[in-house]
Amino acid sequence: MCDAADLDEHGQGHLLAGIDELDPPVRERFVARLREIDWEELAHPAVPPPIENVEASRVVRRGELGPLERDLRSAGEAAFRNGAVAVLMVAGGQGTRLGFPGPKGCLPLAPHSGKTIYGLQAEKVLALSRRVGSPVPLLVLTSPSTDGETRAFFTDHERFGLEKGQVQLFCQGTVPSVDRKGRALLAAPGTLLENPDGHGGTFTALVRSGQLGRLRREGVTSLVYIQVDNVLAPIDDPLFVGLGLVERANVVTKVLPKRDPDEKVGHLVRVDGRDRVIEYTELTPEDTRRRGPDGEIVYRWGSPAMHLWSVEFLSRLAERGFRPPLHRSPKPLTAWLEGEHRRVEGFKYERFIFDLLPEAETSLGLEIERGAEFAPVKNATGENSPETAVAAMHAQYRDWLEAAGVQVSLPPGGRIEISPLFAATKQGFLERWDGRVTEIRSDYYLEEE
Repeated sequence: MCDAADLDEHGQGHLLAGIDELDPPVRERFVARLREIDWEELAHPAVPPPIENVEASRVVRRGELGPLERDLRSAGEAAFRNGAVAVLMVAGGQGTRLGFPGPKGCLPLAPHSGKTIYGLQAEKVLALSRRVGSPVPLLVLTSPSTDGETRAFFTDHERFGLEKGQVQLFCQGTVPSVDRKGRALLAAPGTLLENPDGHGGTFTALVRSGQLGRLRREGVTSLVYIQVDNVLAPIDDPLFVGLGLVERANVVTKVLPKRDPDEKVGHLVRVDGRDRVIEYTELTPEDTRRRGPDGEIVYRWGSPAMHLWSVEFLSRLAERGFRPPLHRSPKPLTAWLEGEHRRVEGFKYERFIFDLLPEAETSLGLEIERGAEFAPVKNATGENSPETAVAAMHAQYRDWLEAAGVQVSLPPGGRIEISPLFAATKQGFLERWDGRVTEIRSDYYLEEE
């Protein structure tokens, strides 16, 4: 039987009510799960640091690199060609907010080909693999609710051309949800109400699944981290990888200047000499407008959730048993109470991947251009929607064509699409462009021959 005294000590004794009435298999699974949970951790969620300890982080601006940029690109290119870089795509989210019945990555997005988000991201990896002459590993983090569908989707689409074994799917964990008094809730008799443990669960899942150990054994030293819904997230970025290697950084975080102080993004800052990302939900409007001694806004750098992790650094954290802390946010929940499902005001917990940053001895930011690298798909309409993402993709492809000397004049609503298999980067496009057209006046789609 589960340790009732331990549950009582943490205010969770109510979970054992009626346990003897459960069918034996249900009871055994329930008890086993209760034993797995760190109830002490659940009772002490993370809190933001005192405002007076926050200062600006070190951020490298691309326009300031000068001659060093060539050396950084060379180092990153060598790492790609030597098989020392892997890509990790966090893809545990459902398409619920988009009105889409399935994993977000399965959403058809491309305006002409109809390619899905998974397809577009996977083809970037395929294009990179072809360019460097070896298969770049792609790790895909799923959640319990998306794992099965995602595996089937990749299988049905023959891994979008990637080699067998090149794509590795692994599933994140879950954490109980609680009511406003901190008491764990049930989804059904003998089943805890739980939710995925957030993108911070990526680290624990990497360790638990054995994927981190596999990367290290195979000689991977750098891990490019992206989120599936950022359709402009670059994968073939030697400068990014090279900066991490030359600086011997535990982590490099891409950042962009915030559009305004109230933009809802995480903020890269430095606290007590260590970088960290503080979520917008943990700040007041006054906090986001605070200025440092240099007159600049302290919370000026937004994080679009793109990181370069040192595999050695992650391995050291794993060896010492590190686990990202839990954060708590108020949410309306549906729980099993008194023999029926009821709406409950409670809290969900999640871990944040950027809570690894304070553990890093060497960490820095890299400024990016918003229009070139950031187009998330989070809402059904309006800002950060499929419509705005497609528009951002179109604007990027138009820029590539115009840089190649093509005159582009489209009617309202016209869209350009360039397959990642033709070119996944501006440099790759310019190197491959053969001048097949000199002017574009209507919808245009460019696919690999």
